[in-house]
Amino acid sequence: MPTGRERQTRVVSLSEAKQPQTPPPLPDEVARSPLYGVAMLRIAMELKKADARPLDELISGVLARMRLDETDFRGFLERNGGLLRSIAQKRRY
Repeated sequence: MPTGRERQTRVVSLSEAKQPQTPPPLPDEVARSPLYGVAMLRIAMELKKADARPLDELISGVLARMRLDETDFRGFLERNGGLLRSIAQKRRY
């Protein structure tokens, strides 16, 4: 039994340390324009305002200010815009 002055030591193997995992690959649309996520966030923030304009008008305005191609972004929204649509629907009620 160790006394107050004696210390116990323990050896830990470094091979037991977990290796960092690589993140999943980004969808092609986001990889091409990482600003799509920023645009979606800005649109969602505009939707939360009490005097928000209609969704299509908000999308056009945000994309114009960010200088993003509206046709490409709307295609991206068709595939990934479920959350944005639900925010817009909740705002109506």
